Amino acid sequence: NGGWCKKKYEGHPRWENTYYIVETLQNLFRLHNYGCAIEDEGIQKAVNFIFSTQTKEGDFRGAYLNEYAPTYHSLTLEILCHYGLDKDKRIQKGFRWIIRNRQDDGGWVIPYRTIPKEELRKRYNFEAQLKLNPVKSDKSQPFSHLVTGMVLRAFAESSTWGKSKEARKAGELLLSRFFKEDKYDDRREAIFWEEMTYHFWATDILSSLDSLSKIGFNAENKKIQQSVEWLLKKRNSKGYWESNYRKAALEDHLWVTFAVLRIFKRFGLLEL
Repeated sequence: NGGWCKKKYEGHPRWENTYYIVETLQNLFRLHNYGCAIEDEGIQKAVNFIFSTQTKEGDFRGAYLNEYAPTYHSLTLEILCHYGLDKDKRIQKGFRWIIRNRQDDGGWVIPYRTIPKEELRKRYNFEAQLKLNPVKSDKSQPFSHLVTGMVLRAFAESSTWGKSKEARKAGELLLSRFFKEDKYDDRREAIFWEEMTYHFWATDILSSLDSLSKIGFNAENKKIQQSVEWLLKKRNSKGYWESNYRKAALEDHLWVTFAVLRIFKRFGLLEL
């Protein structure tokens, strides 16, 4: 099918697609870092697999069974923009889906997190998983910075949406939550802001500063200044920044260091 799946999943058959989606997105990020391009046959096959997960509504679905997944949807938009597909009509349809599905406060959530937990548990008995329509978000609920940060990364990679008012609003919301707890259970604790990984995946200070530096925020912003100071303190005695991957090797640390220096360069804090 053009995707990757690192191991066979023997549970509920609908969850097997999750493994394919996650592993394919991760490999597309890695291969882009190593210089692969959309012209490569293997990349084209993987991209076609990812496009096969797009629904008529415009969202990329399947990572959470049939639930809306703005997290993986945004990761998909981000990586496909990396490969130069921003102008593709399917990508633009995906961005329009994102715009239509904002919360009232201008941010984003995982929709099924906005309903009562007991109601969510009742939805997911074995049989029901096969036929449920996705939960629609309660738009009166507050935004999740985990989700909003991932959406912002997709905006930041897009030449079409990077300087939009929606991206600017997302950046302001994200800054308001720096080093604070999220409103929902997924990666709720404030400590998750301090993770340092590359390629980017979830929302943390490093990935957030990267996005903000791309869409027009500057280092005069107080929250950005504080975050830059925090980053400087995280540099180790050897002069580089360390990855938080469990089995991180020197290469992982150097990718994180590269990401930090690139952020400093964009903010005008580093001359090379």
